[in-house]
Order: sequence, then C-alpha cells, then structure tokens
Amino acid sequence: MAPSDLTSRLTAALASARRPAPAALAPAGHGQPDGTADCRDPGCARHAGTTDCPPFPITRRRGSDFGESVADAWYHSCGSSRMDIPAGVVAALALCPIKSPGALHAAQLSRYFAAQPPRVLAKGYAEIYAATWMLRPELMDVAAPIFRWTEEDLDEQALRGVAAVTRAALRAGVLQYTGDKDPYYRSDIDLMSWTITNLRHHSSRRGLGEYHTPPEVADMMARLLYDGASVSDAEPTRGQSFNEPAAGTGGMFRSMVQAMRERGGDPHKHEWVMQELDPIAAAGAAVNTVVWDLGPKAVVAVGNTLAHSDLSRQAFAHQRKMQTHRDQLRDAAAFAKATHDAFRKLDTLISAHAA
Repeated sequence: MAPSDLTSRLTAALASARRPAPAALAPAGHGQPDGTADCRDPGCARHAGTTDCPPFPITRRRGSDFGESVADAWYHSCGSSRMDIPAGVVAALALCPIKSPGALHAAQLSRYFAAQPPRVLAKGYAEIYAATWMLRPELMDVAAPIFRWTEEDLDEQALRGVAAVTRAALRAGVLQYTGDKDPYYRSDIDLMSWTITNLRHHSSRRGLGEYHTPPEVADMMARLLYDGASVSDAEPTRGQSFNEPAAGTGGMFRSMVQAMRERGGDPHKHEWVMQELDPIAAAGAAVNTVVWDLGPKAVVAVGNTLAHSDLSRQAFAHQRKMQTHRDQLRDAAAFAKATHDAFRKLDTLISAHAA
C-alpha cells in the first residue's frame, strides 16, 4: 500500500471520528459483486472497522508508567511470553502517518483506534508497516522482528492482547507523544525503550547485558558536548558521522539530536549509525529513527560490534540494497498497472467493435 493511500484512509477516518455515528454493516452487494471487496470506505464496518467512536480517556504519562501500562495490558489480557506483538503495536501507533501541529489530532485518532475490532487493528498495523517500508525499506527490514506477527493468523487470545495493548498505549498518550508534526516534540521520549524494557523479563535483560541508559543521564551527556560552545560551534561539522556501538533503542542519539535541534542544528546533515546486538532493541531503534526523523543518512545495524568491525559499512550497503529493491518493486507495480489498464482498454475496444 502506498503511503498516500493509508494517509487518505486515516484522514477520512479522523473526520468520521470527529462526528461519531452508529456503525452499520455494509449491504451484501457492497464493492465487488460478491460483496467481499477490499473496501476503502472507513464508514464500512465490515471492511474497515467501526466509526462509532465513544469518548476515550487519554493522559500523557511519563515513560516508566507508559511501559508498565503496556506490559500489564499484554500479560493480563494474553499471558503470552511473546514481546514482539505488544512492541509492534506501540511501534505501529508511533509510526501512524497522521501528524499535526501540537499533536492536534491525537485525541480523535485515539478514539478511532480504540474503537476498532482486534482483526481490523492487526490489518491496520500491517498497512502502517507496509507504508513505512516504502519510505525507509532498510529501517523497516531491521524492524521486521516486531512486525512479522501482522502476517500471522492470530488466535483469539493474541487478538485480545493486541486490542488491550492498543487501548493501554493510547490511554497513556502514545499519539500525543508521536503525533506531533515537529520531530523535536516527537523526540521528547523514547517510548520503544520503555516498552521493551518493561516487556522483557529481568533475567532476560541480565542475560543480554542490556541496561538502557536513563534518559536524564543521556540528556546531560549530550548537553555537556555543547557546553560553552560559541555560535559558530553550535553544530558539529557538516557531514560528521556519529556511531553508537551499543545503541539499544537509540536513547543516546535521541538526546544528541534534541540538543542539536535546540541550537538550530539539522540532524539530516550528518550520518547516524546505531549498532545493536539484540534484534528486538534494534527493531525499536529502527522505528525511533523514523519517528525522530534522524534523516536519510541514519542506519541501524544488527550484530556484535566486537566481532564485526565493519557493521557500519554493512549497514550503508544494506540501505542501498533495500532502496534498490524498493525501487524495483515500484517499477514492477507501475508496469503491471499499465499493462492491466492497456488490456482493459483493448477489451473495451474489442467489445465496442463487436457490438
């Protein structure tokens, strides 16, 4: 699905959420003759969920409370040890393409998402992932471990977990944090870190040697780098490369970019390389790279920095490979559409001639 298609559908849904109306099933003949069309009408409850969106309470909670709410919702509703599903739900909501100044639409979109049936939510999250893949295929390839579940036929227990995590994340303000048009405000917090840290069992964290740097410490370290800098030194040299060999979900870079933006700097001018051993944490870093808008020269590599000294080079090679693959798919899709349209016109001409 093209990003514009998803954005248009969510925009229409947003308009519907502002004017709640009772949802009704579409008639049997809706869409294709067999009534099973892939309908794009957000008002069609059969194909796109419901637009009957009752009031939904939202409180922008601090990071630790956010992560605890998500983890509690998942384990109490589903009880599964899988952490890819709840992490993927938070990631998809964070990547939602509708962004507005001051996260103006967060409340309406939260009402809309919270009202949807679980299977509709799973399908919507798959579409968000696909749309983001078309924009940054190399990052979404790294993020695949927390999105592959969207391709599964989830059982009812897992679907209950999807719905519960969705409501918990929305209630804790996920769209208020990530729905702002300004990337500075979207970078106010590392929601993926809080989510993954709370989902992962303490013994698992110890086994991985995974201890995420507290955001207050990361912020202090980033600002110390700029302490006493003159106006001319307010931003690092253009094109400078930053490398984090144990990145986690990217918290150190979040602090660095925030400090840079506060001083008028532009992260798009620099290279950002995050290396991380744990695939789930790396997936969170890839999602954050998009949400925080680190720029086209930001990459995430999965691997052991100590064992592989060329992870940075591999990450940029992977970026070029995935972008080429994306472009080839676009070309193939455009050719297929043009061929289909040509044959349809030919059939019309033949039918007209026969008549």
